[in-house]
Amino acid sequence: MASSAKDARAVRSGAALRAALLRLLDDKAFDQITVRDICAEAGVHYATFFRHHSGKEALLDHIAAEQIATLVDLTLPFHEPMEAGRGFHMLCEYIEAHRSLWSTLLNGGAGAAMREEWLHRARIVSDAREPVGSWLPKELGTICSVALIVETVSWWLKQPLHAYSADQIAAILHRVVTSSMLTP
Repeated sequence: MASSAKDARAVRSGAALRAALLRLLDDKAFDQITVRDICAEAGVHYATFFRHHSGKEALLDHIAAEQIATLVDLTLPFHEPMEAGRGFHMLCEYIEAHRSLWSTLLNGGAGAAMREEWLHRARIVSDAREPVGSWLPKELGTICSVALIVETVSWWLKQPLHAYSADQIAAILHRVVTSSMLTP
């Protein structure tokens, strides 16, 4: 019983640390946030942080993996080209709602790791599906699609707030990705 109480406490502490970093990212850039800031926001002891993560970058990597999984879950049902617009719309709305986090994930210190994680998850999904009438080899199509999506979203997040709406970026993504993948 003591082990399950300890496990539950570890789960709560881990969740509190992730939530704390997300809240702090709404007000500060990642490089301005310290481990002590995260611990104070989470109500977790400093030493507890290091039982979960080797540093704030490792915590951000964990959040990045969770965020990519969330995006895959949001967009996975929209695999067919005609449904892709809805998937891009959901993706853009989610990113817009979590703009500070995604700005940090894609345009901050975690950008390269984030791109790799996105590609990794996309390959898993792609491997489980048949290609959709693309003239590109399946693996290259996955790489190109992810690059187009990631770089478009990264660019969007660098623009002034409200310069482009989620709807506008979703439409851009739909046209760019769909036309590049399906047009020979």
